[in-house]
Amino acid sequence: MEYSPPNLPGIIITDFIGEGGMSKVWKAYDQNMRRMVAVKVLDRELTNPEDVKCFVAEAKIMSEINHPGFVRCYGLSQFGGTWYFVMEYVDGYNFGDLLARKQHLSEPDCILVCESVASALCHAWETYAIVHCDIKPDNIMIDSSGTVKLTDLGLAHRYEFMKESDIKVSDHVLGTPAYISPEQIYGDVELDCRADIYSLAASLYHLSTGRVHFPGLDNEDTMRAHCDMSKQAPDVRTYHSLSKGFAQMLEYMLVKQRDERISSWRDVAAMCTAVEKGMTFSARESKGVSSMLLAAEP
Repeated sequence: MEYSPPNLPGIIITDFIGEGGMSKVWKAYDQNMRRMVAVKVLDRELTNPEDVKCFVAEAKIMSEINHPGFVRCYGLSQFGGTWYFVMEYVDGYNFGDLLARKQHLSEPDCILVCESVASALCHAWETYAIVHCDIKPDNIMIDSSGTVKLTDLGLAHRYEFMKESDIKVSDHVLGTPAYISPEQIYGDVELDCRADIYSLAASLYHLSTGRVHFPGLDNEDTMRAHCDMSKQAPDVRTYHSLSKGFAQMLEYMLVKQRDERISSWRDVAAMCTAVEKGMTFSARESKGVSSMLLAAEP
């Protein structure tokens, strides 16, 4: 489908990049900064104050996070009733597109993704208390220099210490069903970095095998499967030649009960380093059920 490019001051639109639920993204030349940029434009029909609030919040969070692992926002503007923000243009591709071409990624490539995303999200969490809330292959990019970058912070959540009485069950679920954490589905807890740890592992499962956890299900049944203690996907080694350490790492990260899951991005990074060295891990002491069933030793 073809879209008419927006007319924005000082911005020369060159190409259409893609669209999401609320906005469209264009490649453009910024005459003031004298560089190629990406411009995210809120759909004109979305004039509801809540939609604008979410769009503005995304731009603000992207502007705050100063880390090479995040796509940067350079500025938010409104022109002729159109809200838009200018951001870093990534000359590369996202891992969803790469997966469509290659079917699956090698273990070293998956470890690179895991280390890079863990570093970026560790910074976001420890510095700003930010949870991305929508980690998936489509939102993980790699530029022409090989730098992995996260994008699309439209669902990002800033953690606040809340009294138990303040926590409400969500009326609707925010996230992508194939990769969403169980606690995002329940909606009855204050989200923290463990939600992103689960979603990153679900993404790595897809990247390493070419298959999502629970294929062939509609969105509602997929979300039920993430929460159902009886539903577990096969070990990643069922599909491709992957190391035991890599499989163990995913099993740790994919524990359904978040209190039993890995709770630190630094622990995730340490496990990546161990896997790169060919190490394996002792059996989990946690009794929490993982969304991936680790194969029994022969």
